[in-house]
Amino acid sequence: MTKEEYILMMNLEEYKIVLEFLKNGKLKEYHDLVDVLDDAKNRLLLLMNENPQKIYDDIVFEYLKKCFDMTLYTPGLTTGIKDSKSGVTIFTYNGFTKKDGTLVDEDTRFDLASTTKLFTTILALKLVSEGKFDLNRNVSDYKKFDYLDIPIEKMVKFYYNLRTDGRLDDNISLDELQRRLLNTKVIESDTFIYSDIPFIILKYLLPQADLNFQNYFNDEMGLLQTSYDRSFGILTGGAADELNLVNDPKARLIEKYNLNPGHAGIFSTSKDLIKLFDNLNNCFLKHQYILKMITPILDVPILLNEDGTVKMKSADLTLNVNRAMGVYFKHPGGIKVCDIPDIMSDESFAIAGFTGSYALFDLKNEISTNILANPLSDMSERVIDVGDLKYAIRGKKTKVIQDGKVIQTMSFSRISNDLKEFQVYTLVKLRFAKNVLENKALSEQSSVLYDEISRVFEKERVFRK
Repeated sequence: MTKEEYILMMNLEEYKIVLEFLKNGKLKEYHDLVDVLDDAKNRLLLLMNENPQKIYDDIVFEYLKKCFDMTLYTPGLTTGIKDSKSGVTIFTYNGFTKKDGTLVDEDTRFDLASTTKLFTTILALKLVSEGKFDLNRNVSDYKKFDYLDIPIEKMVKFYYNLRTDGRLDDNISLDELQRRLLNTKVIESDTFIYSDIPFIILKYLLPQADLNFQNYFNDEMGLLQTSYDRSFGILTGGAADELNLVNDPKARLIEKYNLNPGHAGIFSTSKDLIKLFDNLNNCFLKHQYILKMITPILDVPILLNEDGTVKMKSADLTLNVNRAMGVYFKHPGGIKVCDIPDIMSDESFAIAGFTGSYALFDLKNEISTNILANPLSDMSERVIDVGDLKYAIRGKKTKVIQDGKVIQTMSFSRISNDLKEFQVYTLVKLRFAKNVLENKALSEQSSVLYDEISRVFEKERVFRK
């Protein structure tokens, strides 16, 4: 194959992939995708006569560097990425669970924090699909919530600002916990303020929630490391002396009385989050229920500031335009207001947790990524020197110091945003490279090359530093 023929083949494949993502995502702007593919083309041209393993390694090397560099900001971190169309699956394991030197590996279980809400949502929607639960009914129809004569779906899509009768993270008795919860009131409507309370209540309403959790996630899906139970595995998430405790104080109170909360409390692994994607991708929930999950209860009008950014507050309305049933969704207007990369489909969704958990699901483009970190498991301050700057890291907060003065404070989620996008871009580059190589094998009528491509790209890979 000549260089000119190879370039033509790459151009045609780039065009096809751009069209596919445009169709799935209804992108207003796709320059980022073109830039990614142009970079991949240039690298492929340099490696035109190399074998598939060399090409695969060239793309993955940059991704691994970003993953391993992230451990500068957190004691331990794992990632999982998968593209079902190309067959690419990559896991990375790096760092320690805590200061005792225990290495993170594929069986290390991370505190998912608010990512638990995704599991509660899927559990509820599966019960709805089986006719065992009804989101259209009022909360008070299921339990004695005297002040919550409101539709469940509106509640879990943050339509209401709810307030419990006293804090749920105090050292209170079980009777007092239940009294405070049952006396929850609506303070405001049309607020769309993110809160744990709707999902604490939702889990409380679901019939046989814990049994069904085990049936769906552990038995049917095979998520054997995903559980509220922390009597097994190596755990991360809390401070070094309390790794067996969930970080969230409300969850700690609820678990004190042998109850499993709906808003936080699950521990899991990167591999299990990819298994969850596989099951959703294979229609564990029908499309109509995925749409229900990512559709907000109200078509909130989008207000823009003079500079074109989203105005999150108006005189009488807080605009949280990127949340539906416990998840971020891709805004239909193409406005980027959440942790979903621009090139994802219009039905993609993501979830994040306070402890450094993040997962992205795009069933149209058949892509999923996740990051699990434990920035809270080592509370001693760590200092990194980068040029004339110092990064002082303590828990989830990083202070950027120049000439002895703090010039910026960043959360771990902000630091990890670059990695979130790069995960998707890596999968796109690998899909592109595999397609180009398969076309080359077809053109050259080489079954040997075709088999080698499959062996290299479709094998699950695990990388440790």
